[in-house]
Amino acid sequence: MVVALAVITALAFGIADFCGGTAARRLSVPGVVALTQGVGLVLLLSVVILAPGQPSPRGAGWGAAAGLIGSVGALSLYAGLAAGPMYVVAPLTALISAAVPVLAGALFGDRLTAITWVGIGLIVIASGLVGAAPSTHLKSAWFGRAVALALFSGICFGGFFVLLAQAPCTAGLWPVISARISETVVALAMWALGATATKNVKTRTGILSRVDRETFVLVVVGGTIDATANAIYLLSVQRGQLAVVGAIVALYPAVTVLLARILHGERPGNLQGAGLVLAAGALLVVGASS
Repeated sequence: MVVALAVITALAFGIADFCGGTAARRLSVPGVVALTQGVGLVLLLSVVILAPGQPSPRGAGWGAAAGLIGSVGALSLYAGLAAGPMYVVAPLTALISAAVPVLAGALFGDRLTAITWVGIGLIVIASGLVGAAPSTHLKSAWFGRAVALALFSGICFGGFFVLLAQAPCTAGLWPVISARISETVVALAMWALGATATKNVKTRTGILSRVDRETFVLVVVGGTIDATANAIYLLSVQRGQLAVVGAIVALYPAVTVLLARILHGERPGNLQGAGLVLAAGALLVVGASS
């Protein structure tokens, strides 16, 4: 059950990042993050009342802390996805975001079998292979910036996963609500600052043209799926070990890469293809041993 929830989370995060990264190529990054978080907040508020759990100061605190660092990670990730190929940026982010909860889970006392550790190691290798850049990109001017953004966002997302996992199980989905509120506030503040500094704001943030309407659809879909992914992630770490869940969720770039290949025509190299195959095998190993 835990593995299934983690896989669903990975699929959802992969789709959400593709939508957000595509939208960030048409709209300002803070604008995409603010709209995405806002849409997700509305969705979560509509379902949290029906879900079991009671709000608590502790759960709200952990959720708010996770949201603050998560919002910074989202801003960095979408900027990276807008600047460089998704098959480079997304997997590098996931590689770091996987390492953080795995190490934290080990420090917090997760007891994993040797086979599970092998599977987690394969996932980390697979994420690295999927994110390996072709030699033609190594000298590109944007590559260094895109990699730096990916690594930084990976640290932030890893921190988000660890902090959110500390919320008490009795809180249900309420920690995700507080996380989403803090993420929305930060994103709106960054968007407002960016709009103030931009002379021609309407051309960057309006939703009246055909392109902007398409972007708005991407934001709505991405925000809805991202909020769903956050909720399912919280449910999975409440039922399983942080190291296992974090490693499986880190496979989400495979979805982003496949969508970028199908819809954007981005062509991963042989290393990326090998990474996708290895990721599937690693997932089977972790699932069989958990």
